[in-house]
Order: sequence, then structure tokens, then C-alpha cells
Amino acid sequence: MTNPTTPTVAEVEELDQLAPDAPEAAPAAPGSKPMSRGQLLRRRFLRNPSAWIGMSVLSVLIAAAVFGPMFYPWTPFERDLANSFTPPSAEHWFGVNSNGLDIFSRTVAGLRVSLIIGAGTALLTSFIAVLVGTIAGFVSHRGKVGAMVDTFIVNLINLFLVVPGLLLLMLFSPALQSASWLWLIPLLAMFGWMLTARVLRSLTQQLVRTDYVEAAKFMGVNPVVNVLRHIIPNVASWIIIDTTLGVGGAILGETGLSFIGFGIQYPMVSLGTVLQDYNMAAPYTWVPAAAVLAALVISINLMGEALRDALDPTSGSSRI
Repeated sequence: MTNPTTPTVAEVEELDQLAPDAPEAAPAAPGSKPMSRGQLLRRRFLRNPSAWIGMSVLSVLIAAAVFGPMFYPWTPFERDLANSFTPPSAEHWFGVNSNGLDIFSRTVAGLRVSLIIGAGTALLTSFIAVLVGTIAGFVSHRGKVGAMVDTFIVNLINLFLVVPGLLLLMLFSPALQSASWLWLIPLLAMFGWMLTARVLRSLTQQLVRTDYVEAAKFMGVNPVVNVLRHIIPNVASWIIIDTTLGVGGAILGETGLSFIGFGIQYPMVSLGTVLQDYNMAAPYTWVPAAAVLAALVISINLMGEALRDALDPTSGSSRI
């Protein structure tokens, strides 16, 4: 009887193809073309049920955020005082709050803003973390000057970790948003890159000791080229996963700030400002926006987990 924990021959060949140090894909069966690494990763990702659930929910939410305002008659700030504080109906799908504002139109508009801020913050956070973490890890073994630079960066990371980021966000966010609400993206990224940078610094320190990085260094390869060619590709999978999962965290951060009045300001609206107008006696004033927020974050996290399983050849959950 076959042990269920023992990988089959096909699974062993698949792990060999996904190994980072594999020079080329394993030989394909006679008469068939060998699969590239990208094709194999795509197959592993798409056969994961979590990926399909996450992509389906996220696609519906993005479609609602983009096309919903085109077909819905009410705008986020158009008042219907005659129907104030009324439950969902054929005219107002999610109901009307106590200020006479249509909840569905505000939820859709808030979803669009939250998606932009979440994606922008995650990308900017990853860029800062990659820049700082790889520099610190690469120069840490390059003499006294490199050690000093590494020490300075580590101390800078520790400083940002102890700085009360929430208080500074509450202080600067309303002032900067008078110019543009997009200022919330760099503000959130400013206090979210430190832990990722520390992990990347540690990974880079391990990679700089490898033979191919040392060989490139002795051959006189430019350090920037060395990092881009040999360091970044070997940590790219971790960066992709961290960035994907960071979108949900950024959305929750923006929603929390907006809920307490220090995030998105008028004339813009986000899911946090929709939840700000809640009334516990009338669940329709907050349940739809909360459900959209939960579906958005969960779908992104499901896709991130599926992506991690696809990129990690040792993940048991990826053998489906």
C-alpha cells in the first residue's frame, strides 16, 4: 500500500522543475514540449481552489467599483432627504443613511478608493523595503564602511519601529490631504516597510556568501548589476507574496484611519467613511460596507496564500 505522504514520481519531477537552482526544466514525456517555469507556476496557482475563489470575488468587486457608478442613478454625495434612514429598496439597494446619502453608491466609491490606496501602498512599501534591505545586506560584509552603513540602516529601521506611526499619521494625514488624498499612500508606506526590510536584509546576507555572487564580485561586476541579477531574483518570490498580502493590510490601515476621522476626507469617500456613519439600530448602515471590506481583504489573502503555495515547491498544500 502506498504511503499517502510519499510524493509520487510526477510530484518529484515537479519539485525539481521549481527548484531555484535548477538549470532547466526536467525532461518532458516523449512527444510533448517541456513546460517552462512560468507555465508550471501558473498551473500550480490555477489548480488551487483558494486562487479561484479569491480571483472570482476580487474580480466581482473590481467590476462593481469600475462599472457600478455608470449604471447606478445615485452619486455618493447626492441627498434624498425624503427617504432618509430607510432600509434597502429597489431605488436604494443598500438603503439610505441618516444624512440622506445612498449607501450603495458610497460603498462602491469607497471600494474604488480603498483599492487604489491598498495597491499603491503595498507597491511603494515593497519598493522601499527592497531598496533598504538589499543595500544593508549587500554592504554589511564590505569592510568598515559597509559595516557602518549596515549599522546605520539597522538603527534607522529600529527607530521607525519605535516611532508612534499611528499618532504621526493622525497628525499629518488631514494636512497633506488638503493637497491630494493620494498623499495617504506614501504616509502609510512610510510606517510599513521596516519588518520587510529586516527580512530582506537577512536573506541578502545569506545570498552574498554564495559562490555565484562572490564570483561576480571578483570578476568586477558592478554591485548594482550584481544585486539586480543575482540577489533580487532569488528573493522575488518572497517579495511578490509579501506585496500581495500587504494590499489587504494597507486597506485595513486606511479604513481604520478613515473610520476615526483621520483618513480620507471630504469630498472623497472610502469604506472607512461609510462605516463612520453606522447606526447599530439599523444594520443596513454598516453591514454592507463591512461585508465588502471583509470580502475584499479575504479574497486578496486567499490569492496571496495560493501564490505562496505555487512559488514554494516544498509546500505540502500545493500538491493538489
